Amino acid sequence: MLFVALVLVADLDSAPRHGPRVRPAECNVLPGERGANVWERAKIPELRRYCDLVASATAKLAPGSRMVPDVVLLADQADALVPGRAAPMLVKGRALCQLARYSDALAALRAAEGRDERALDEPAALLAWARSLAFTGDAAGARAAYRALLPRAEALPLADRGVAYLGAGMLAMAAGPSGLDETIAILRQARRDSQDLLRAAATFALALALDRAGDGGEALAVLAEEGAGEAPSVMEDARVLAAMGPGAHAEARAIEALAAGSAGKREVARAKWREVLAEAGESGAWAAHARAHEVGEGARPAGASRHP
Repeated sequence: MLFVALVLVADLDSAPRHGPRVRPAECNVLPGERGANVWERAKIPELRRYCDLVASATAKLAPGSRMVPDVVLLADQADALVPGRAAPMLVKGRALCQLARYSDALAALRAAEGRDERALDEPAALLAWARSLAFTGDAAGARAAYRALLPRAEALPLADRGVAYLGAGMLAMAAGPSGLDETIAILRQARRDSQDLLRAAATFALALALDRAGDGGEALAVLAEEGAGEAPSVMEDARVLAAMGPGAHAEARAIEALAAGSAGKREVARAKWREVLAEAGESGAWAAHARAHEVGEGARPAGASRHP
């Protein structure tokens, strides 16, 4: 269970001792200009414009913003004005991640870290880093990033918090049976600390994880509590699929199949399980679980629930 504890409890000996920075350190000399030396005062006009650009870019990254494409241009302008600072690359990397340009996002975030080794300590940056690693195939790096992020996820806006928990939970589940304890712990937290569709998606994903762990009774109870009939509309939502990360479509079909089976729609469920096998592959981590359901045997029981 130490594995789970690392996810849910901050390690006081290794966690950063500082909170997220409200604005770049180089902008702190601006108020009144009294703290600036003669060289800094000479650069104040450019620095003011730079700080305005970074602030504007950051504001446009708010959850639900439609101005994310503008952020890349603003970040490049700021970087050209005051070269060599981490903040423009950091905000650019976050924007590129939101635009699903994950390889470009990684390049920008690595550039930010190269300019300031603390750049990726901020929760918003860690979330972009974790998601970009996951979508570019570095599952181990992404899981390490999520483990660093989740103890500080409360610093994220509520919408981003749901993305963080759901993405981390699904990535842990993709590791197979060895990742189930971690998955279940994360998704339980997601139910408590997410909202709207992401909270519903985390609930359905928790039911799937419990079923895969052999806790079919609790899985059915969780599905009933959320309303199994809502699973298709939730799992087909673009925001939910994006938050779930790589492999989202196959896992969404698995959730829909489990929900259909719990509602007694056996033929619908079997067809969905076949879709799971076709998309995830016969040798995938959860292929045996899907095949068992597809032939009507259900998940192999593991005794009483291990996850109270």
